[in-house]
Amino acid sequence: MFRLATKHLPWPVVVACCIALVGCGGSPVAVPSNVVVAAHQPREWPSAVVRTPNAPPHMLRVWLSTLTLHPGMWLDGSVVADTNVASVEIRTAAFSINCEHVGPGLFRFHTLFLELPPLSRRHTYQLDIIARNTPGDEEIEHAPLRIE
Repeated sequence: MFRLATKHLPWPVVVACCIALVGCGGSPVAVPSNVVVAAHQPREWPSAVVRTPNAPPHMLRVWLSTLTLHPGMWLDGSVVADTNVASVEIRTAAFSINCEHVGPGLFRFHTLFLELPPLSRRHTYQLDIIARNTPGDEEIEHAPLRIE
């Protein structure tokens, strides 16, 4: 039978490992130019572009109400994409939202975050905004999402 050694590591080794792990994290993700973060959706909003069903999906504009979440707060958003986009998903390591398809190339969501696990707070996550056409091709935009 296999037995695991239960030796404790000296604290300098633990500190060095922690510093190395923090240094391994990539640089923060920047907000893409087609993503607007504001309390309300902008008045000037583009129209969906008509594309054939097999054309690659493309998001023209994304509106998010915030990129910092606290327990008990709402997260709202809208996406205008090409007309061949069949679905839009908002996803992080902590959650996933399927947007409501409200018209050709138009998607929206309205989600309440009641409680977040304590270990997931005070972290910045990569928020993936994924548009898919019917054959399953994807376009993905990345934005930083802070959970407090």
